[in-house]
Amino acid sequence: MMTTKSHAQTINEQYNKTESNFISLNDRLKEALDLSPMYNNTLTAVVDEFKRRNTQWKKFSDLHLCEAVQVAMKDIWIDTTMQRNVNMEHITDILQYFSETMVMPIQVYKDEDRYIAWDGQHTAIVLYILLTRVFGERLADAIVPVVVYSTKQKTEIRRNFILLNGNAKKPLEFIDIYKQQVYGVKVDGSNDPEWTATAQKNDYFAEAGLFVTNNKFGDEDQPGAFTLLADTLMSKSLKTRKDPAVAKMFAQYWTYLNQKRPVDPKEARQLFEYFNLCHEQDIKVDEQYLLDFVAFTKEYFEADFSPNGPFWQKVSQAYTNWYVKKNEGTDDLDKDGNIIVRGFTTEMRCGLPFIIAQIKKSTKLKAPKYTPNNGFAVSKDMLW
Repeated sequence: MMTTKSHAQTINEQYNKTESNFISLNDRLKEALDLSPMYNNTLTAVVDEFKRRNTQWKKFSDLHLCEAVQVAMKDIWIDTTMQRNVNMEHITDILQYFSETMVMPIQVYKDEDRYIAWDGQHTAIVLYILLTRVFGERLADAIVPVVVYSTKQKTEIRRNFILLNGNAKKPLEFIDIYKQQVYGVKVDGSNDPEWTATAQKNDYFAEAGLFVTNNKFGDEDQPGAFTLLADTLMSKSLKTRKDPAVAKMFAQYWTYLNQKRPVDPKEARQLFEYFNLCHEQDIKVDEQYLLDFVAFTKEYFEADFSPNGPFWQKVSQAYTNWYVKKNEGTDDLDKDGNIIVRGFTTEMRCGLPFIIAQIKKSTKLKAPKYTPNNGFAVSKDMLW
């Protein structure tokens, strides 16, 4: 009997590669268009507009690109484990505002008879589109500029790819860095502590039917989709990055929750902050703890952490009650005479005090200690 893979399984299986996956420019473009089919018509329109606007170029060799090592375009290949996914919006933007002087040499290393592009994938794809769709020429006849790096140390190249993609180019987002770090461990065998921690988090997620994604990939509505990487799985500072144990707690919570839906961003933030406090305060979060925790969230607010769900409505009511009592006689009124509640924030400063207070009232679970910097304290009569 055949079983159908979930979308999460399909996404997570990409990290199971133990070696590089080289792919031609033609196949890389086809793959990108298959993933974002809405860009087929967009690309056709942009190519047509390019032809009308740039009649000075009759053939590909009329383009005066920068001088560097010149190699045949057919010999340039993409390592899919070394590059972020092709962003078709970025491709069409480049084509719309194309100029010869914006083309930077493609950064490659030599692998037998092929040049493997480790940076400049979007440039290579744009040049391929110009060659085949604008000028209608053969791949074998085209020459493009590259910079050849002598190293074949993939971990070094991958690290350079992350570091060099700054504001001058399409910046790497957390999802791009995340994928590179996981690939760096799975494909390159990197033992970088930061990267191995990221790969471990991904393993926990894969086991739980979760997968890390971004709305630019168009699968954020799939069951198990996890989109909020900032201050959960990733952080700009290593000092604030959460331990893989926190990701494991969340992943196990998700399996016991047993709901076929994406993870709400506010849900991700709230629970990662809660479990992180447990981790920092050495509170044992084992299977029984998580089963009781799941039962608690389902009983009191249907495990619904969405912005307009019952949890945040109750938190808002509790905060408003505290604020009004603390600021008795306040003239913070709107045009209708209603109190303007200042300083209400979610997740940390308001969500954590509430959920901790509710857990203490309604369960036997050991709850972590947390004092928000705004002084918010939940009145008992505002709890369920």
